[in-house]
Amino acid sequence: MKKILGFLKAVLVLIILFIIGFLSFNLFMKIIVDHKQEEKTPNVVGMSFETARQVCKKNNLYLEEIKRINIDDFPQGQIISQEPNPGIMTKRFRTVKVVVSDGPEMVSIPYLANLSVTQAKLTLENAGLKLGVKNYRYSDEVQKDLVVKSSPLAEERVPRGSSVDVIISLGQIQGSNNKYDKYKDLLDDLNQ
Repeated sequence: MKKILGFLKAVLVLIILFIIGFLSFNLFMKIIVDHKQEEKTPNVVGMSFETARQVCKKNNLYLEEIKRINIDDFPQGQIISQEPNPGIMTKRFRTVKVVVSDGPEMVSIPYLANLSVTQAKLTLENAGLKLGVKNYRYSDEVQKDLVVKSSPLAEERVPRGSSVDVIISLGQIQGSNNKYDKYKDLLDDLNQ
């Protein structure tokens, strides 16, 4: 009987110690976790980084740019996505990680002078651009049916997918060796 009584006392002490430990652990976790210290994550998508930083600061959160990508739908410097998502409860002084737009991808316009229209179109397509409006004019320097120049000019940077207009040579004005006479003839043709 004494053995059973000693065993029951030991079990009772263990149960009491378990309950005290469980309650202490819960109290300790409440102090550490402190759910009162949570903030609702603001929606910073579409904001500039600086504006989003101010919004996060007001909500006791930090802001970190983790990546920049080229995207046509968002202007340069605007936030594209965030983690954690808007509306999620998060601990104060945690970091909201964002991806920022670098704007549309910019490409350089290739040299098109003295290329045929077909060659110019292929060159533009290889650069991620499109052939735009074709205008024609006389040229003493460039042979007929070749590109005189582009607009925008070669080496300018434009968003990928932009159209590039070209001026195509009609060759030299016929019937005159003197530059003054050539332009006079051209103006006379336009006035008729």
